[in-house]
Amino acid sequence: MANSKELTEQVMELYKKQYIFRIYNEEIKALEEQREEALKVEKYDEAAVELHNMYNSYIKAGFTEEQAWKLTEIVFANSTKKGIF
Repeated sequence: MANSKELTEQVMELYKKQYIFRIYNEEIKALEEQREEALKVEKYDEAAVELHNMYNSYIKAGFTEEQAWKLTEIVFANSTKKGIF
C-alpha cells in the first residue's frame, strides 16, 4: 500500500496534467476561432484574383479599361445568376 506522501504526489501530478490539458484545450479553441476568422477574411480572395486576371486579359487583348471593366462586370453578373434549370 502506498503511503500518503506518494499518494499526495500522484494527486498533485494528476492536477498538473489536468491543468495542462485545460490550457491546451483553451489554446486549441482560440486557434480554431482565429482560423474561422481567417477563413471569413480570405473567403473571396481567390475569386477576386481571378476577376482581376480576367480584367487584365481583356486589357492585353486590346480592350479599353472601360470596356474591360464592363466585360468583367457582365461575366461576373452572368456567373452569379441562377439558370432556368
